[in-house]
Amino acid sequence: MKKTKRRPSPGITVRTVPKRLVDHHVMPPGTVLIDRVFDRKLGRFEDPDDEPQIEGNFYLDPEEEPPPSRGVREEAMTAVVGATFEAAASTDQRRKLRHGQALCVIVLVPTPAWVLPVSIHFRSAFGDRWVQQTCDASHVASTGSSAVSGALSSGQSVVGISADVSLLAATLVGAGDATVRLTAPNGAVVKTAIARFAGRAPVEVADSIVAELNLDDIVAAFRPGTGPQRIVQRLAAAAAVLRVHRDLKKERQSCSS
Repeated sequence: MKKTKRRPSPGITVRTVPKRLVDHHVMPPGTVLIDRVFDRKLGRFEDPDDEPQIEGNFYLDPEEEPPPSRGVREEAMTAVVGATFEAAASTDQRRKLRHGQALCVIVLVPTPAWVLPVSIHFRSAFGDRWVQQTCDASHVASTGSSAVSGALSSGQSVVGISADVSLLAATLVGAGDATVRLTAPNGAVVKTAIARFAGRAPVEVADSIVAELNLDDIVAAFRPGTGPQRIVQRLAAAAAVLRVHRDLKKERQSCSS
């Protein structure tokens, strides 16, 4: 009986090549190209992590490891606005807002940009029983004095939210049982907001960092999966950049005058 010859299975040839374009059509089948250098002294291929960094290039610092999960965390805007509101309203005031009947309250916010976020927070925190009157620089009260008086006389509660009390209905201002004045958040308030967003608080947030930032500037520094110290770094960087732009604007104005 004639024995059949077995053909040996094709091996895989490993070749090291310099970092350049290679003419692939001259390579035999089964060749694997490795774009790394074999170190004969060490008896292994060079580790790409051992390559020296080129001077003049920049390398991003690795993101902080996401903090461990500690229950439900708040969204950035909710965390900032909620911490600011709680810093302005006492515990007793917040209790009355939740359970009081036929109340008329005025909430004054730092700038018109706060009106809508505070309105959303107020409804979420204190319920739908409140008739809201919200006003910013471009939008005067949509609920007039007659609507305010009708709501109060029927047992409903009314809240007016604005950066300018003169934009609210006169009846609402006159019937106000309480006024809550929100001020721009300081370092302690932002620290509380970061803790709610990131799951843990930073060591410290200086008042000088957030003093010149508006609501959107602060919220923009909050990123998902980011640790508290990275948020503080972003706030500090934003404050520095905005300060430079303001100084340049002042210089141009002084030169033109």
